[in-house]
Amino acid sequence: MSRKMIVSIRKKILYIAIILFAGSYSHAQSAKPPHLEKHNDATQLIVNGKPFLVLGGELHNSSSSSMTYMQPLWQSLQQQHLNTVLAAVSWELTEPQENKFDFTLVDGILENARKYHLKVILLWFGSWKNGLSHYVPVWVKKDYKRFPRIRLQNGKSTETITALSKEAAAADAKAFAALLRHVKEVDAREQTVIMAQIENEVGVIGGTRDHSAMADEEFAKPVPAELIKWFAEI
Repeated sequence: MSRKMIVSIRKKILYIAIILFAGSYSHAQSAKPPHLEKHNDATQLIVNGKPFLVLGGELHNSSSSSMTYMQPLWQSLQQQHLNTVLAAVSWELTEPQENKFDFTLVDGILENARKYHLKVILLWFGSWKNGLSHYVPVWVKKDYKRFPRIRLQNGKSTETITALSKEAAAADAKAFAALLRHVKEVDAREQTVIMAQIENEVGVIGGTRDHSAMADEEFAKPVPAELIKWFAEI
């Protein structure tokens, strides 16, 4: 896969995140949305109009998939004198059926975080988590034609969705955008959510790259001039 295509996909998702977060707070009667400000040589995270130092604790990958499981953990986080919790939100539980979104778990995370005076960093487990596609919805897992998988050099197919899949990129971005819109609706004033991870660890487990026919075709193309220019400038 060319660097240009990867950058393009990431930029599209990133732009969605920036636009939705900026727009979500523009009409709220509160301070500016959480953002970074540079002061001389220091860069500060600003939350509710004031500098905020994250003292964070990260949950295990699937802990936040059950509010019952989470119940005793909230007090533990507070007792450790943390002010922020990093909690995963999976595509699988957010969009269990295509175009039908369920934010019950997100709302539960926000409700409990506020109760225990914690801020939240949402970790989006979309197309990938640690180079695997464990957290995609069942309807994505079952459709190998619409959402093609990475092939290893020996020809073996994997469970990991290829980063070359435009269908997967579009479906993932749509779900992530829906998540941010929901955060806009329920959290613009409180600013419980201070950050959101856009994706998690794209990679190939068991190989160095995708060897599907589609990937081989892209790999055989000349290195994009844009990429060469980018490397020359860093």
